[in-house]
Amino acid sequence: MTNEYARTTASAAPRESLSTQTLDQLIGWLKDGTFKPGSKLPSQNELVDHFGVSRTGIREALQMMAVLNLIDIRPGSGCFVKTVSTEYIVHADVLALLLEKEALMDVIEARKLVESGIAALATERAVAEDFWRMEDVLISIDRAIQKGETIATIATEFHCALAEASHNAVLAKLVRSFTRLMARAGDLLESSVVDLDAFKRYELTSHQDLLNVVKLRDPEKSRKAMIDHISYSEGLIVDALNRADKVEAESLEGAVVTA
Repeated sequence: MTNEYARTTASAAPRESLSTQTLDQLIGWLKDGTFKPGSKLPSQNELVDHFGVSRTGIREALQMMAVLNLIDIRPGSGCFVKTVSTEYIVHADVLALLLEKEALMDVIEARKLVESGIAALATERAVAEDFWRMEDVLISIDRAIQKGETIATIATEFHCALAEASHNAVLAKLVRSFTRLMARAGDLLESSVVDLDAFKRYELTSHQDLLNVVKLRDPEKSRKAMIDHISYSEGLIVDALNRADKVEAESLEGAVVTA
């Protein structure tokens, strides 16, 4: 009965759509130069065979690339890579997050419910090795800050380590399923904050404070600390998405006027 419940719950965990996964890989081709400006992308049939997804998934991914101004879709001719700056392509996956805003907000809501409970469980169940694992992540975040590197992906590992400290395999897998969108949201914040170094330092301090609360062995304090932690990030993400939305709207208006 327990194993069946675990399988059912794990299968119900949020997953990105296949079209979004395909979009990421297509953008990766532009990043690594596989397809250069002016070149033609493979046909839809070839992309279906390559990625193993439906024609609908391929079509949605290509339409998203067109919305992001990365390709030009020419009916009857195919899809051609536009001439855009390297910096724009590097941040295109962050812009793609705008197309997943609803999913992101749903994930944040789910995280408040799930991770607050995880924090309470970890407070009761965590052993020394669990705390060492979380501390190792904090060290990695600090090193990345000193090197001037992104911490978006590393920060998500703290939440995974905390979930593992709950010693509930289903909850650990559920949090792991959130990490990709969490990292992309972190990328968006790093690209939009005024003082990037101060933001990264706050992220480090915030996670250190969260660990210290969990170590107090007070489930209710840990539960509240996690909700506060996620809520603060939610506010920053909403502001960043609103700013990005405004920039995108102004860009589209400019394109219409130019046309």
